[in-house]
Amino acid sequence: MKRNEENAMKKLWYGVPAALAGFCLWQFQELCRFGVSEYVITHEKIKTPRTAVVIADLHGFRYGKDNRRLIAAVQSAKPDMILIPGDMIVGKQYTTYRTAEALMRRLRGIAPVYYSYGNHESRSRQRDSRSYDCFMEYEKRLREDGITLLNNESVSVGEDICLTGLELPLNCYRKGVVTPYPHTFVSRHVPKADRERYQILLAHNPAYAKEYAGWGANLSLCGHFHGGLIRIPGVGSLISPQFQWRPDYDAGEFAFGKDRAIVSRGMGTHTFHIRIFNRAELVVVRLRPVTV
Repeated sequence: MKRNEENAMKKLWYGVPAALAGFCLWQFQELCRFGVSEYVITHEKIKTPRTAVVIADLHGFRYGKDNRRLIAAVQSAKPDMILIPGDMIVGKQYTTYRTAEALMRRLRGIAPVYYSYGNHESRSRQRDSRSYDCFMEYEKRLREDGITLLNNESVSVGEDICLTGLELPLNCYRKGVVTPYPHTFVSRHVPKADRERYQILLAHNPAYAKEYAGWGANLSLCGHFHGGLIRIPGVGSLISPQFQWRPDYDAGEFAFGKDRAIVSRGMGTHTFHIRIFNRAELVVVRLRPVTV
């Protein structure tokens, strides 16, 4: 009996470290990979077929030298525009600025790039932030490289699409707290939705997806939650990086009548480098007219 107990203890002694090492190796491999998720959107306001690639929450990650694997995946999608709903950087990690800038310079050679800020960019450009000077240089170089920055601004894409970037106030990103949708902020700072053309909204935080549709977004493109820290197949995210339990709009496509929100699982991580059943993703959206 004693020998059996000793054998059991030995198995436990060796098994736990082996399992931990296996888990760490699996996580390392997961963080080096990404998938491609494709969506097809049809709408009567869309007159010309277009393809958009969506890159969210890169956080300075690199897939291969100079992000070659990511660039190759973008090229293979043959996009007409590249849309970024925020968090290409980690605010306090300045090397991520250079990684993001180098990537966007390459992307600009593939298709026009439209970039709306997430919480990391918004926090870094506060005048009392230690990152302020570095971020202002980063922003200046992006503009010089031909990146279109959309912070509570709109631009036309062809004759049938209006593209708006929403930069939310920082109190919308408080951890563990669901801040009510800032209606007064949006009404004062964001252009009115274009009701005549197909209205796309780049909005980093997906918690307000329903309100985005109410504002007039035919399609909202979001990120921020990274798909959750842990996903259970068939169930979804257990907890978000914001420490919200089972967030409503964690990843994938959500419908609000004829309007849609697509939430990316993101391309990178920060602070909590965990992706359990939650591989990073590049999002491809095919916009198509309604065919008779």
